[in-house]
Amino acid sequence: MSSQSFPLPNVVEKYRPIISTSFRDELIGENAFYNQPDYFESTQRDLGLTDNKSLPVAYTWNTEYKIVRIIKKILAIIIFPIGIYNLLHILAGKVILPASSPSLMRYPENHENHANISRSNISLEGDWKYKRITVEVDGYKVDAMIVGKASTLNNGRWVLDSNGNSDFYEDKLSNNRKFKEILTEIKGNAIVFNYPGVGASSGLPNRQAMAKAYRAILSFLEDKNTGIGAREIIGYGHSIGGGTQGDALKTHVLKKDVKYVFVKSRTFSDLSTTASILTCKPLGFLVKLLGWNMNSISSSKKLQAPEIIMQTATVEQYEELHDSSKIFDDRIIPANASLAKALLDDPKCPRKNKLFIGMIEESNDELKNPSFLAQKIEIFLKA
Repeated sequence: MSSQSFPLPNVVEKYRPIISTSFRDELIGENAFYNQPDYFESTQRDLGLTDNKSLPVAYTWNTEYKIVRIIKKILAIIIFPIGIYNLLHILAGKVILPASSPSLMRYPENHENHANISRSNISLEGDWKYKRITVEVDGYKVDAMIVGKASTLNNGRWVLDSNGNSDFYEDKLSNNRKFKEILTEIKGNAIVFNYPGVGASSGLPNRQAMAKAYRAILSFLEDKNTGIGAREIIGYGHSIGGGTQGDALKTHVLKKDVKYVFVKSRTFSDLSTTASILTCKPLGFLVKLLGWNMNSISSSKKLQAPEIIMQTATVEQYEELHDSSKIFDDRIIPANASLAKALLDDPKCPRKNKLFIGMIEESNDELKNPSFLAQKIEIFLKA
């Protein structure tokens, strides 16, 4: 986490969820959301909300008391340097996370409404069932979507997907067939979400808020009392999504009765190094100075759960890597700035429960063979 994070005393941990009924009840049986007579109409209405509106909050999970948040905002206003720093951090986030400023991405349609348009194009026909929800954390409203099949929504296996910096979850569900192929291969369900400041998620691009959003969704999956109560969780982070995953897991205590596998696909070693190699060293220093230096190396080394790290390499299809000799630039992340190379070249990196996979796909290419990854995930879950 950045230097801006504020640890919360353990006493608050007990009072984070504030809803009183288990969300799991909406996933199975006659009361399941997809078995309701108005499923199509209500889901179409929820997907079609415009003006980047989120739904009423379904689950709340906080990391700090509300009074603490208020005090921080007051201090940021009256103490000029803090306010300036926060402003610069957000402005840097607009560049690092262009999905928060869709005009930078030059969508052919009205870019401000891209998420709305893409979400309204999600087809409700077929086996896949969708439920849009809002999860709140420390005042941020995180727009998310549950996706699964009636045959799997009660099996306890869930994928938590964290986007790349230019991605919207809406595109993953409306355009990306490979994502659903992965879910089919592993017989799992998924929850996808947009970072604060992206799509209908409230707030502005903020590194700490991104990690909080991930932790809130992860807690929603883990929570057996009022959440989903997942038994197996597969975290899949692409590019900056892997960095967000790592930031979140630095302070998140994993449950002993849940099996986890975390996947980082084409993720950087740290954001400062990536910026330095792609542009110049002063910009890399600025990334550090403004609190955006996500360090995937340190978080990966501390992670106790199984981890799969995938990176573009000179391989025919997919191949387990034992050194970094085959890794090359993936068109966005240079080989020397990739997490896979940094860890493979580090003799002190713990290799237990880690699997490195060389892949032919570059940058934002879809996985050509989801079954390969699914098989590796299955091995870890059964171990």
